[in-house]
Amino acid sequence: MSENYDLNYARKALFILAPIAIVVMYTESMLIPSLPTIAKDFNVNAATVSWVLTAYLISGVVSNPIIGKLGDIYGKKKVLVYVMIIYTIAVTFNGFAPNFGLFIFFRTIQGIGLGMFPLAFSLIREEFPPHLVPRAQGIVSAMFGIGSAISLPIAALVAQDLGWRYNYHFVIPFVILLTVLTYKEIRESRYTNPNAKIDYIGASLLGISLALMTTAFSEAPTWGWTSPLFTATMFFGLTFFAIFLIVERKAKSPLLPVNLLSKRNVLIANIAAFVAGFALFMAYQAITYLLELPRPVGFDLDILTTGLLFIPVSLMQMVGALTASRLILKTGTKFVVTIAPVILSLFYFLLGIVSVSSPSLAEVVTLSALATLGAAMLNVVLINILTFSVERRVLGVATGMNTVFRLIGGAFGPSIAGSLLDTFYIYLVYPIKIGGDITYLTVKLPSDFAFEMSFFIAAVAGIIMILLGLTSKNIRIQGSRVTQE
Repeated sequence: MSENYDLNYARKALFILAPIAIVVMYTESMLIPSLPTIAKDFNVNAATVSWVLTAYLISGVVSNPIIGKLGDIYGKKKVLVYVMIIYTIAVTFNGFAPNFGLFIFFRTIQGIGLGMFPLAFSLIREEFPPHLVPRAQGIVSAMFGIGSAISLPIAALVAQDLGWRYNYHFVIPFVILLTVLTYKEIRESRYTNPNAKIDYIGASLLGISLALMTTAFSEAPTWGWTSPLFTATMFFGLTFFAIFLIVERKAKSPLLPVNLLSKRNVLIANIAAFVAGFALFMAYQAITYLLELPRPVGFDLDILTTGLLFIPVSLMQMVGALTASRLILKTGTKFVVTIAPVILSLFYFLLGIVSVSSPSLAEVVTLSALATLGAAMLNVVLINILTFSVERRVLGVATGMNTVFRLIGGAFGPSIAGSLLDTFYIYLVYPIKIGGDITYLTVKLPSDFAFEMSFFIAAVAGIIMILLGLTSKNIRIQGSRVTQE
């Protein structure tokens, strides 16, 4: 196929597709400052409320490779529009969920919308010449940071004054607008693979295994880490995952093409996605609770103040994305895929150290922001490594697989953080004056050790990624020429 590029259209497509990242990240990030409030409203604990984050991530894990493959078969633009419609419906119902069960159900449906990202990245990759791809994908990745940055203060203000549900109501018109623009203005993909098949058996096995393992992590504080129920649930989760791997090796059209993982850079890109998702979402949940829990454990902040303090953290996503895209063009991918986890690991490790020594707000926010810088750089470099390491006819399923690894990490991260916060705790006694009498209220709160372990585990994940990054092949982009060293 001729490699002719219409840069005017490419820029217009970027202008339409990039804001999708803003809206989706706004919708997902807007709940972060409200997690303790949501737990209180639905009368659930810190471990259970982690399902607010993990439910839609598990759904995204299962649906992303299917959506990516559907895009390869029927056209990425067509499938993208359908996914955006489903996302709009889910967001609408989420704002009216009467109980925690239905809320998680609608969040699960909402997770299908995460399939927008591999489709959008693939469409961008097709329309831009190679030397402009890192910059274009860097811009899209920067939109993640912008979405989080505007979400946290605005959503926190709305949640504090009107209630967290109103954030869903306000975002609906923007989702509808982007759906209409995508339908009218985006061209259909030039690259398709109509002979591909959908692996529904693989999707079912993966979904069951992840749901079981995440349930085990989330409920471990209630069941007990050594209880038969935890052991059995985790065992069956691992068993289903093992069966999934066996099925995938023999499937004619697997959900996750194992043959792609035999390529060193593809394997490293997917592990990097897991690390970035795991570390980022795990730390986000821990940081939110650290800011909003009462003293002396936390900082006793309200939702609005928490949202405002997250602005530097979110802005670092934008800075990291743009920085990574420039470095990739100058040095290639290997330097970035190695230095990014160094930054992530170092600052999460420091955050773990200061979390047990009465840190100041400035210390917590600064270290969190710098750790996020590393995670953002990692996200950009891995998508570039991936898109330049596979054939375009399988680009949809490859980027979908990459998103799967990121979402698996993102699903495990908050569930483990929630379990740690609910497993390691202290009891504090507060005197309360009622009339002329003094009574005492006993409150169960996460211990400093719970926060320390959350940040240390995120740091260890980064160290593993450093070692893998050192073994990657360097991809250099010079004009229209792409080479691997």
